[in-house]
Amino acid sequence: MMQTVLGHDDVMARFAHLMRDKHLPHAWLLHGLSGVGKGLLAVQLAAMYLCESVGDNGKACGACHSCHMLAVESHPDFMATGILWDEKKKKFHRDISVDQVREALSFLSLSGMESSRRVLLIDDADAMNGQAANALLKGLEEPNEGSLMLLVCDDITRLPVTIVSRCMLAHCAPLQAEDMKEVCLAMGFSDDVLDLVQSIAMGCPGQVQALQDADVAKACLQWQALCADIQRADIGEINAWLNQHVNSIPHDLIVSILALPLETSLQHLDANQASKQVVFDAFASLLAWPAEVVRHSLRPAPALLARILEMRRVLKEGVVS
Repeated sequence: MMQTVLGHDDVMARFAHLMRDKHLPHAWLLHGLSGVGKGLLAVQLAAMYLCESVGDNGKACGACHSCHMLAVESHPDFMATGILWDEKKKKFHRDISVDQVREALSFLSLSGMESSRRVLLIDDADAMNGQAANALLKGLEEPNEGSLMLLVCDDITRLPVTIVSRCMLAHCAPLQAEDMKEVCLAMGFSDDVLDLVQSIAMGCPGQVQALQDADVAKACLQWQALCADIQRADIGEINAWLNQHVNSIPHDLIVSILALPLETSLQHLDANQASKQVVFDAFASLLAWPAEVVRHSLRPAPALLARILEMRRVLKEGVVS
């Protein structure tokens, strides 16, 4: 069975209403913070569109042949694409290529095998390069009958206005506390890591899914303890932890845990405006570390350690209560 989607009932209700009234737009753009469940939501919308027995609430039945095929990722009328893994370089490509988009549009141009409908899901759509975006635009301007395009992205501003204007926009907000709690229970987090999950997820469960792994959770709890007071932290222990774990734990997760106590410290910063700006710039540099590692091919452990040392230095020059 497909995973239950929580926190986005408004989007599903709008989709169901337009589908029931036969006014469903041929392209939807789901956008919002990373980890809020946009990809799962897109699959749920695809299921609603392809389902052979849609319920009165407009949702997919989850029991028909179409729903079963989609749940096991074998539906012939559904195609998903996104940033591909480079097996030779052992890393993801930086963007979505024009060849991927052309292949996807060719898929939409064929007749459906199970019905007259076909669905294309493009994840990380904001990672399309210029040629890919131009190719997709043609598909948006000349949609095939029965086709549905679902675009998913974190940063809508990275997409050309010409693409955005041709889609039904659906903003996916972070989950509310009750939905977040239910998702955390469903994800099976251990009791000792639940507080950490709740504090750094900020309504985006996808951001903390790595903590489902017991080894990752144990290492992150150690990291949380080391970073509890960065001004008094043992730099040798921090360096040792980074050298051991920086390549096995998501960098966004590392920096989120590091930032938590610092955010509290910065609220009590007692300094003149110029000094505050220096501190905030150092904090911004810490937050930018994951992206800078990728953009400039930096060695992650030394790069983060340097930023931590700089953060300690500028905090000492300010007055933090």
